[in-house]
Amino acid sequence: MHLFYSVKGGSGTTVTAAATALAMALQSGRAVLIDLCGDAPAALGMAEPVGPGINEWLDQESLADGESLLLLGSPADNGLIVIHRGGDLVNGNPRWKQLADVLLSLPMPVVIDAGTRVLPQDIHDRAKQSLLVTRPCYLSLRRAINDQRPHGIVLIEEPGRALTSKDIASVLTLPVVANIPYEPAISRAVDAGLLASRLPQLLQRHLPLN
Repeated sequence: MHLFYSVKGGSGTTVTAAATALAMALQSGRAVLIDLCGDAPAALGMAEPVGPGINEWLDQESLADGESLLLLGSPADNGLIVIHRGGDLVNGNPRWKQLADVLLSLPMPVVIDAGTRVLPQDIHDRAKQSLLVTRPCYLSLRRAINDQRPHGIVLIEEPGRALTSKDIASVLTLPVVANIPYEPAISRAVDAGLLASRLPQLLQRHLPLN
């Protein structure tokens, strides 16, 4: 289970999570992307999903199991299954522990795009990788210092920023596990719904796939 999140919108979390999930599907033949943010289908060039999604599965009164969770998914490219957000809200207390149990039992890689959604620390702790996606931005660092503790940082490098990868690691006392260059070609691929077909040449070598 690989969790990506950010403390500030527009940090590149969805593109990073979706690209990682695609790369893992290419490696393993199959992978699952849990879209808690709501933007993954658009980033992958998929049709806008309808019907229940992960938020309905998380409902306090839900009895849905792991098989039901996979049935909520829609196929993307390269063997990737995307489980979309569904409704905007979860009724009652979300079943986070049950979700973690199910995801850890699946025989395939799982990537969670949490966006700026705050998940319990237990989810971060049980993930193989819990990664903060951030730009070298002072405001993001201020928020991240007092936020949950991930395993590492994915830094979206931008030209002209004063803060370096070493600065980010030092301030947050966390390792930078991936440096992803900001490239207009990546934005164009996402805008055109071509992230999957252009992933290898654009992003794959930069992604945290361990």
